[in-house]
Amino acid sequence: MFGEFDEMIIYHAVLLKAMLGVLVVGMIIPFLTSECSKTIKRMRIYMFVSHGLITMIGFTGLIAFVFAKMDLSIDIIMMIVAFFVMIMVEVLKYKKILKAGNREDCAKKAKTSAIIFTLINIAIIAGLVVYKIMEAKSAISAT
Repeated sequence: MFGEFDEMIIYHAVLLKAMLGVLVVGMIIPFLTSECSKTIKRMRIYMFVSHGLITMIGFTGLIAFVFAKMDLSIDIIMMIVAFFVMIMVEVLKYKKILKAGNREDCAKKAKTSAIIFTLINIAIIAGLVVYKIMEAKSAISAT
């Protein structure tokens, strides 16, 4: 059929699409209720799922990297940095929502934090996908 590299790239792409779906769901969570305790509990579950997916995405990328016996390049370094930045953004989002839980305007803070931090993560994923598509179409040079 096809090699391990191609299969891992397919898994990687499917997990990226699942991550985008999970990010959208995570952005909707604060809008479901105005009770901060419920929002925090739901965000905790979301955080575990999103961190798991981010880790799976990183693992499939690492396995594809190993199968292809690729050299460490700028592209790979950008993806590794994006992995850590996305995890950091998710943690910051959860901490900001957790801190807002003690205030009277917690629902508003949770909504704005969820939207801002989720859009940052979506922009990271979209930027890397567009970069890799441009690289594959030879619009930019592969390094």
